[in-house]
Amino acid sequence: MAESLESFKSYIGKKETATDVVTASAMLKFAATLGQENPPMDKGEAIPPGWYGGFFPASHRPAQMRVDGQASGGGIVPPIPLPRRRIGGTRVKFQEPLRIGDEIVRVTEIADLVVDDGPSGAMVTVVERNSISNSRGLAVVEERDMVMLSEARAAATPKTSPAVPGPAKWTQVVEPNPPLLFRFSAIRFNSHRIHYDRNYVTQVEKLPGLVVQSSLISQLLIEMCRREVPNRRLTQFDFQNLRQVYDTGSFTLAGAPSPDGREATLWALDKDGNLSMTATAKFA
Repeated sequence: MAESLESFKSYIGKKETATDVVTASAMLKFAATLGQENPPMDKGEAIPPGWYGGFFPASHRPAQMRVDGQASGGGIVPPIPLPRRRIGGTRVKFQEPLRIGDEIVRVTEIADLVVDDGPSGAMVTVVERNSISNSRGLAVVEERDMVMLSEARAAATPKTSPAVPGPAKWTQVVEPNPPLLFRFSAIRFNSHRIHYDRNYVTQVEKLPGLVVQSSLISQLLIEMCRREVPNRRLTQFDFQNLRQVYDTGSFTLAGAPSPDGREATLWALDKDGNLSMTATAKFA
C-alpha cells in the first residue's frame, strides 16, 4: 500500500478559503458546555482563546461521509483509504483577538503529509494549517496533525506510559459524560461517531467507551490557564496526544507555571493515571 499512500503527497500545498462571522450565540454554547458564566456577548468583545472552534463548520454532505462520520474526501482533503482517524497533536499561535461581530476568513492549507507504512500497519499524518484573519490582520494560526490509521495500527496501544512532566501546582478532575461530549461535538459540527455513538465505537472500532475529544481536553487545559493566570494573555498553545481518554471514568488535568510565569507545562491523565496528553502554554 505504501506506493498508493505516497501518491497522496500531491495534496501538499492545496488550499481552500472559508468565511464566517463571530457570533454571541456561539459564545453562549461554549460557556454552557464548559459550565462558565458571563461569556462575551457584546459586539467588539474579545472571545476566549480556542473558542474559534465554533466557526467554519464542516460542510461535507451525507454522500461525502465515511461510515465513521468523517469526510470521505473532496476539496483539499485527501481521500486516504485508512479506516481510523485521530488527532495526533495541534500547535496554535494567538496573534490578534477575535471579537464579537468580526467577519473572519480562514485559509486552510495541506502543509505536509507523512506516510509510515510498516510491519505494524499503515499510518498517514496530514498536517493541516488553518490561518484565521479578521479586518485587523492575522489572528490565529493553527497546525493540526490529522492521523489516519489502518485497523492494525489503531489497535496497537502503548505498552508503557511516560512519566508526568513534574509536580503539579494546578489540578482538576473531570467526569466525562455523553451530554458533555455531544455538546462539544455539536459546537464544532464534528460528526465523528467515536465521540457520541456508543454502539459504533464499542462494536465497530472495539474501543471501551466514547472517546473524549482531544480538542475538548486541550480546551479544558486552556481554561485552566485562563483561570490560574488571569492577568496574562495566551500567545501559544501546543499539545500532543499520547493515548485516548474514554468516558469510562474520570480523568485529571494538571499543570505548573514556569518560575517567571511566561510559560506553563500542562498534562492530562486517564482514569488509570496514564499520561494521555502533554501541552505547553506561552503567555505575553
